[in-house]
Amino acid sequence: MSATEAKQRLQKFGLNKLAGKKKEPGWQAFLRQYKDFMQIILVSAAVINQLAVGQWSTTLVLLALTVFNAIMGLNQESKAEASLAALEKMMKNIARVRRDGQAVEVDAEELVVGDVVLMEAGNRVPTDGCLFVTATLEIEEAALTGESVASSKDTQTIEKADAPLGDRHCMAYMNTAVTRGRAEMIVTTTSMGTEMGNIADLLNKTEADKTPLQKQLDRLTITIAGLAGLAFIAMFVLHIQQGMEFAAIFTAGIALAISAIPTGMPAVVTTLYSQGTRVLASQNAIVMRLPSVETLGPLSTAEKNFTKSQSFLK
Repeated sequence: MSATEAKQRLQKFGLNKLAGKKKEPGWQAFLRQYKDFMQIILVSAAVINQLAVGQWSTTLVLLALTVFNAIMGLNQESKAEASLAALEKMMKNIARVRRDGQAVEVDAEELVVGDVVLMEAGNRVPTDGCLFVTATLEIEEAALTGESVASSKDTQTIEKADAPLGDRHCMAYMNTAVTRGRAEMIVTTTSMGTEMGNIADLLNKTEADKTPLQKQLDRLTITIAGLAGLAFIAMFVLHIQQGMEFAAIFTAGIALAISAIPTGMPAVVTTLYSQGTRVLASQNAIVMRLPSVETLGPLSTAEKNFTKSQSFLK
């Protein structure tokens, strides 16, 4: 293929890269911080205080505390995203292709359908393609097939159209690793049309669930809030019997309830997540979501498809 034709196809079909989730607007990210039970309790306390007592000073302090927690969360998330972006820039994949009859190196994102890619041991397959030249070729495909042993490849035609990935010996797939031999392949599909693209599309459509730690913190928050509420009611009843003013009793009760709740916990947890993300980034490990740091903590063994050092966790 000529360089001119490759450029035209690149402009028509786009870059060979996987699409990520749509970037969350800043205002949505800010409001997401208020889904935390601790934030909800603080906002509720501020509203109740304003309606019952009408003390703007206490209400503003409580609301300011929620804003502080939200800003801290956004700040730590932005630092983690910056670390991720910097690491991704360092992990550019270079592919050797034949353009205008000569072997040249290009960014893997610039590959187009019809390109002839040259591969050898140690290379990562830049996109999906059909092999037409192989020499003792083996490719590790654990991320796709679950097999920890590298798969032997050849140029024999696939007999069944619905053959599983592991039986398609004349095909190579994006982000798999060449462990032995050399090969040449012609690119058949790029970006989101690849097998990895199909997986990425499913991941983008998946809604993230709360981690075990987040669920435990929610239960802890509810428990503490319940105890603080009982203490508030008991204090309120006792002081009413003693003839104290309602406003003074309610303000003291709110202060007691808020002091019993770890209001800074959301910011502390987010900070710890971010620190873990930066530590992993220094070891060239990409963490897409901050809570993933916690879920990886208890991991000691992996399933079959992640046992070999060539495999990786997504």
